[in-house]
Parts: sequence; structure tokens; C-alpha cells
Amino acid sequence: MDGSSSSEVTPSPPPRGPGRPSTVAPYAPLVAQWLREDPDLSGAEILRRVRLAGYRGGKSALYELVRRLRVGAPEGLNLTEATVATTGSLGPVPVPEGTRR
Repeated sequence: MDGSSSSEVTPSPPPRGPGRPSTVAPYAPLVAQWLREDPDLSGAEILRRVRLAGYRGGKSALYELVRRLRVGAPEGLNLTEATVATTGSLGPVPVPEGTRR
């Protein structure tokens, strides 16, 4: 036996701090505006436009932003306010039932 008893509780690790800052978050209002103007705008066209606007991040991060904006945008919702919290985070977005995450 190793000397530990089952009544001992292992302390949980301290909570992690926030991860790296999002490279795509500053572009969320711009992408939201484009999607309001043309909801059928392709992800590839949005990527082209944000690259022209100075975005240097990856495609996956941008496509995830676009997906979140499309899914989490009920009629009449102000996407600019709904997408970026004061921390620059996209925050939780509702996922329709039956949709894989």
C-alpha cells in the first residue's frame, strides 16, 4: 500500500487564466455587417475581404466566427453587440438541436 487513504481528497488545480487573445475578434463587427448586408456571402469571400482589411489569422478561426454569427443570429439581433463581449471573446453561442459541435 502507498500510505494514502481513500478519505484524502486531492485538491483541484487552480483555474486557468484566459487563453491567447483572439485574432479574429476585432473583425467580428465587420463580418457581422457583411452578413447583415448579404446573409448568403460565402466564407471564402469573407476571408478574402478580411485579409484585405488586415486580418492575418487562420482560415479555421475565421470560418468558426462566420459559423457562430450565422447560427447565433436570430431575426432582428444586433450582431455587432451580440458577437464580441468586452473581453474580445465570442462567448457561448446557441447550437441548434441535432447539430454537431
